[in-house]
Amino acid sequence: MSNSVIALQGTAEVVVPANESIALLSITQTNVFKVVGFPNYPEQNDLESTFTGYKLLGPYTAETTLIINAGAASVEYQIGVAPVVFGSNYQGTPTTQNSAATLTTAKVMSGLITTTQATGATIAVLLPNGADMELAAQFDVGDFFDWGLVNLSTGANTVTITNAASGNNINGAAIVAVSSSAQFRTYKTATNTFATYRIA
Repeated sequence: MSNSVIALQGTAEVVVPANESIALLSITQTNVFKVVGFPNYPEQNDLESTFTGYKLLGPYTAETTLIINAGAASVEYQIGVAPVVFGSNYQGTPTTQNSAATLTTAKVMSGLITTTQATGATIAVLLPNGADMELAAQFDVGDFFDWGLVNLSTGANTVTITNAASGNNINGAAIVAVSSSAQFRTYKTATNTFATYRIA
């Protein structure tokens, strides 16, 4: 996946759609301003964030225009409902999935999911729909990301990754045994269509 890039000392105006977020990465201090306006007054820029490293802003309840001022290094960013700046070697807090359900895009794109379930049987965890994945970040055909699931359960409490309702199918061994982990690669094959492979 290609991140959008602002060159060092550069400035970019970006629009974040309603209910979406922006993920940013820079190794030097970066300022982000929010463009605000009031009736009969000129627009003004309010400081939204000053950061170094990895920063997630949003989700915004309404369409929001941001101005990003890069410092002495470039800024990379992604926009979506679960955006991640890829290649950043950043891992946030692992997410959890302890019951049968459909995984959210935010969970798979967090990079690491843990499960501790005690049903005494296998639970089925569905992949996110292709249409939901399309909204998650700025994917081009062929773009991919890797994610892992760690089964911290004991006994007979395995987890099976299953096909999404539409647009995202699992390929390879889908069962994650107790006290083990699995790594998956999800990539875009066409509009609203993704494929997920177990790679380890």
